[in-house]
Amino acid sequence: MKWWWITGLIVTIALFYVNDTWYGNAATFWVPISWMISILILVKMTYPKRKWWSAFVAVFLVGATIVLSIPTYSVAAAQQELSTVYGNVTYTESVRTEGDEWNPFLSNVAYVFKTEAGQKLLFIPDSGKSFEI
Repeated sequence: MKWWWITGLIVTIALFYVNDTWYGNAATFWVPISWMISILILVKMTYPKRKWWSAFVAVFLVGATIVLSIPTYSVAAAQQELSTVYGNVTYTESVRTEGDEWNPFLSNVAYVFKTEAGQKLLFIPDSGKSFEI
């Protein structure tokens, strides 16, 4: 294995870990992971040619897609936002939602929180809207 395959594997594992721990699987990191796999295959086929230019473009594209894939609110930020209105809230789970449009950078996952009073709240991490369910 070459060093770029190992680097791609480490970045992929790190993205999966960050998505699970910080974002409750709401980040759309499958987009940058797909870009990395595609780029690694292209690098394998065109390695001796255009080495530095293709590396710069690859790092820029993967970095840009990682930034675009991060939702506006993490689980902790959503909990902080909801605690200002509802008091003490506890994160319970992430649920899948359905939308009308397809955008690879918008998440289709929402956070579910429970208040001390027993209310359940649905928080959309991309927009910051919350709903009582």
